[in-house]
Amino acid sequence: MAHIAFFILPAAGHVNPTLSVARELVARGHRVSYALSENYGERVLATGAEFVPYPMDQDRFLATMVPQQDSAEYTDQQEFVNMMKWMLELTRQTLPDFEKHFGDDPADRPDVFVCDPSSFWSGHILAAKWGIPVIRSTPTYVANEHWSLHPPVDTAEEQQEDPQTAELFGAVAGLLAEHDVDKGIGEFADEVHSGPALVYLPRAFQYAGETFGEEVSFVGPCTSANSFHGEWEAPGTGRPLILISLGTLYSKQPAFFRACVEAFTDVEWDVVITHAGGVAEGELGEVPPHIQVHDFAPQGAVLKHATVMINHGGTSTVLQAVSEGVPVISVPQMAELHATATRVEQLGVGAKILRDDVTPELVRSTALALADDEDVRAAVARLRGEIESAGGPPAAADAIEALLSAPL
Repeated sequence: MAHIAFFILPAAGHVNPTLSVARELVARGHRVSYALSENYGERVLATGAEFVPYPMDQDRFLATMVPQQDSAEYTDQQEFVNMMKWMLELTRQTLPDFEKHFGDDPADRPDVFVCDPSSFWSGHILAAKWGIPVIRSTPTYVANEHWSLHPPVDTAEEQQEDPQTAELFGAVAGLLAEHDVDKGIGEFADEVHSGPALVYLPRAFQYAGETFGEEVSFVGPCTSANSFHGEWEAPGTGRPLILISLGTLYSKQPAFFRACVEAFTDVEWDVVITHAGGVAEGELGEVPPHIQVHDFAPQGAVLKHATVMINHGGTSTVLQAVSEGVPVISVPQMAELHATATRVEQLGVGAKILRDDVTPELVRSTALALADDEDVRAAVARLRGEIESAGGPPAAADAIEALLSAPL
């Protein structure tokens, strides 16, 4: 039995795909540990894994993860700095406790770390310090010399040109030295974003997917077995159904949801809106009885009855919809989500509507067109086949187990 430790960004889109993988590893007899914020305890324990919690300022985390891109002060560089500050602070806060928990008994240390490249660095630093292999856990796109979501950052140039970034890089370098990790910040950053990887996409959905080698395991979405939001009963009308959700991070948009209510008020479809608590009572005005409005609903259960889904461009959500044969309208909220919305269009499995272009008329006409488009249905079926052949949680567990005997 091996000990496998997960260090994952405390956001639902990053955590949820890993839970089915953890459940598979536990079923194979492995010991699995999770370092996660306190609010994920119930989900982790349900997999059979051990939970190693840490406190987190959720408001600060959300402010960091959801930058105010409409403000005049927002820049890509500022988003990068904000994330670096958050990661550095949380690493400093958690690393001593994690080192004690995982390292007091050297014989009890993890055999493999599963680390989210977007998360804090405690797992990466402990792995480097103890010489333990790491596999990345990536719910969205990976990068190489052929494609990257962001331009490469030259560390030296950044240090010369931006004092705020230079100070942060210096602090990270100091943290590495403090924990006897003999690596420069550039080498450490390269290792965080390279090497073996679990990618929760089929290779066909990854930009330039054919250019990635075998160490990158495109296992497809692993969310279907995870449900945390109770039961849901289908309307039973036999009419088309549309599911509308902006996920958990981008849901405080009552104007968007009002537009969706207006779009389908006079359409003979059933509508399920989930807003993750982002809409206060009464903010949507009068809602007709064929439109259900929930804080949360079990997404997988609703998708089994859906004709079309509207979402925020979240990769896991898009692929979960396609896995159920449902085309998607993506309304992207940030750069990564724009990439997914564009990929949806490129592969013909749905459509993209920019946030500033949302009107009831456009939402309604796009949804009705997708529901009747045979070419879209065929494209969804093709991508669904790619997802099924990717292997899911068993393939992910295989990739992790392969590191148990791999030389460092």
